[in-house]
Amino acid sequence: MKTIARAVGATLLLAATLGCNTRAAERPDDPLAGATLEKIVLVARHGIRSPTRAPAKLKAQTGRDWPAWPVPPGQLTAHGRAALAAMTDALGQRYRQFGLIPATGCPAPEAVAIWADAADDRTRQSGAIMADHLAPRCGLQSRALPAGHADPIFNAVGTGAAKRDETRATKALEQGVARDLDHRPPPVQAALTRLQALVAPDGCARPAGPCLTEPLTLSNPHGTPHLTGGPLLAATIAENMMLAYAQGMAPEQVAWGTPNAAALLATVLPAHGYAAALTRRQPAFAVPRGAVLSRAIIDLMADLPVTLPDHSAIGPNTRVILFAGHDTTLDTLAAIFGLDWTFTDQPDYTAPDTTLAFERWRLKDGSRVVRAVILHQGLEQLRAARRPDLAGSGAATLPIGACGGATLCPAGTLRPTTIF
Repeated sequence: MKTIARAVGATLLLAATLGCNTRAAERPDDPLAGATLEKIVLVARHGIRSPTRAPAKLKAQTGRDWPAWPVPPGQLTAHGRAALAAMTDALGQRYRQFGLIPATGCPAPEAVAIWADAADDRTRQSGAIMADHLAPRCGLQSRALPAGHADPIFNAVGTGAAKRDETRATKALEQGVARDLDHRPPPVQAALTRLQALVAPDGCARPAGPCLTEPLTLSNPHGTPHLTGGPLLAATIAENMMLAYAQGMAPEQVAWGTPNAAALLATVLPAHGYAAALTRRQPAFAVPRGAVLSRAIIDLMADLPVTLPDHSAIGPNTRVILFAGHDTTLDTLAAIFGLDWTFTDQPDYTAPDTTLAFERWRLKDGSRVVRAVILHQGLEQLRAARRPDLAGSGAATLPIGACGGATLCPAGTLRPTTIF
């Protein structure tokens, strides 16, 4: 399955060229030399949160004690707020350098729109933090639906704005199960083996487990396909270990005292990417889920008005649009537009604060193109709540599969990639 191969690769620290990409305008052979940045759509994952399951529930699943967090499950932490503020400071600096945000003073009120997913506190709070730091002291506001309301921008299926073909979704998962059984990628098997030895060395020999290396299983309760098995639990364990490290916890809290936690994370996080590849990066799931957001991005790049779920509109004069969402949001758009990325300094390719940018440029000849850029903080930058260098290693231009792998897509031709 091509989608699984791409997304698993995105968890590995093998793409050194991404770490060397520089801002386009700094290269003399750059096709954007002399071009003007006219508009951006930013899609960001929220800041560092606590695990969505309480330590007691994680212990019941894994048999190991888990660290206490300073906030309830799934909530943004104070450290997460600081790290996201640093990331947004860097975003503001990047787009001031490109001339999209005024170097001094404030953007016009209609020039910036920030919309956050209402489903969780962490996304609403992340939107507010980004509004405060994108253009400081300018009074920008982040808006959202009322707390807890499902938002079609972030999940069109969950709100009925799009319908998923359950037969197609089931077939996609069946293919994933079959491939996992016979062709599980070696980095993923290595991640599962390492986690098994760390969490429950005898788990596969006990009826209650946990056995993280066991095969995947597919069920279909109420006509909705559902994937379970050891690799899915391993994905949760790996991500929660990464969150503890990014939060700045002591070594004994990150992975039960395992030395060199950063190296351990590089080994085990392919399990997290694998789970995403099997599920939310599958086109059968991503295309309907992201139907509203992907359409909005295409329309915004074409200066067409976009109506938000609260019935307000983003007009053609809005130059900076920011959506505060989840890692699922990033995976969804990656599948829809045919985007892949890895980082040399961050083993989680959808780590907290990671931001996908769609930039529209006007070339010297007057034509317009769209560029996709991935912006991120390295693992140690997250742990230290430090600002990344978004003029250098913190930014990378992505080939757009929906445009035949080109890095500059004519603005009027941006479409979802052909994936069925």
